[in-house]
Amino acid sequence: MTTSASLPGARKAAALLIALGREAAARVLARLPADAVERLTLELLRTPALDAPLRDAVLAEAHDGLFGGTGPLPAGEAFAFEVVREAYGPERAEDVIARVRQAQIPAPFEFLRGADPSQVRELLATEHPQTIALVLAHLDPRTAARILTELDPPLQVDVARRFATTDQVSPETVAVVEAQLRSRMTAYTSSVATHVGGARPLAHVLNQVDRSTEKQILGALGEADPALADEVRRYMFVFEDVLLLDDRAMQRVIRELDTKDIALALRATTEEVKEKFFANMSQRAVEMLKEEMELAGQVRMKNVEEAQGRIVDVIKRLEEQDEIVISRGGGDDVLA
Repeated sequence: MTTSASLPGARKAAALLIALGREAAARVLARLPADAVERLTLELLRTPALDAPLRDAVLAEAHDGLFGGTGPLPAGEAFAFEVVREAYGPERAEDVIARVRQAQIPAPFEFLRGADPSQVRELLATEHPQTIALVLAHLDPRTAARILTELDPPLQVDVARRFATTDQVSPETVAVVEAQLRSRMTAYTSSVATHVGGARPLAHVLNQVDRSTEKQILGALGEADPALADEVRRYMFVFEDVLLLDDRAMQRVIRELDTKDIALALRATTEEVKEKFFANMSQRAVEMLKEEMELAGQVRMKNVEEAQGRIVDVIKRLEEQDEIVISRGGGDDVLA
């Protein structure tokens, strides 16, 4: 009686495919290299039938091979090399393992990739331009560009020239420079206070909250510290700040707005803001707008605030696209 132990490797593999059934066998074959598929197909052709005892023996051996061990399974570098060598052959396995090992080695100056550009500028400020060029040459273009942008213009040119003319540098030199910069970077970051908070960050936060919360915070802040409230307002835009727009900008904004939004937004604002809109619209458009406001009847404050928010979003978008200028004050210069 033929046993699984007495079968040659290819014959045993073919027997296992037969035992697994047509669909499972097809999925296994689809993952094998072409030469293995050919050998197994030949063995399948030579094996017209598989008796039950041999089928059970082949399946039991496969199960024991996969799950029969009680201790930890072999792994690590030796096991990985054996698997790759079995799959690709000794020569190609050596090449694959070598590339994997190389990929595990951190790239030089990797610690600078996520660093703040201004901190890197301070770190490199006292370094020789050749050293700076060496650092940038080992970084990805995006990171190198951020750091180069932070340097003073004369230094930028010198570093760029040395970057372009640097050919080869010994690994030992790179390692020494990296170790020194890493040590200085650690000392520098531990002694520099982290910048958090401030009027500008607060303005960014308030621009994201709902209109009621924004008004409540700015109103209370204005009572407690008027100067600080004014500073925050310089960095953000609220609906009533349409008064900061000149006529040309206001007309550009109105062209982007829905009349229904304007009618809703003006239901809960000052007469000065209403006149700002009316003064930059045609007489016919003003008449239609006032008619829309009268026909609307009672409206929810939430709907009014949402309409005001949509108008503010349009103004911010046009400003970001440099189509309008918001004269916030605070020293911004506008050239005619």
